[in-house]
Amino acid sequence: MLTLTTPEGDTLTADTDVHLASQWLDKQHGEGWEKGLIPFDEHDVMNTALDELALIRDGSITGYTLTDDTDTDD
Repeated sequence: MLTLTTPEGDTLTADTDVHLASQWLDKQHGEGWEKGLIPFDEHDVMNTALDELALIRDGSITGYTLTDDTDTDD
């Protein structure tokens, strides 16, 4: 399970990066943010969010934390 914690203390959890990025975009722009966008633009916004999650994960964006408590012992 992935957990994103924002500087404001909000916590989002998801099973995949894509699901987490979608939740984060909903949090930032409101649910339905993708309505009215052509598929290319929707994918562009999602890819940007995924890139930001990667930067959070490696510590390049401060104030946020991204943890992965997936059991890797299998």
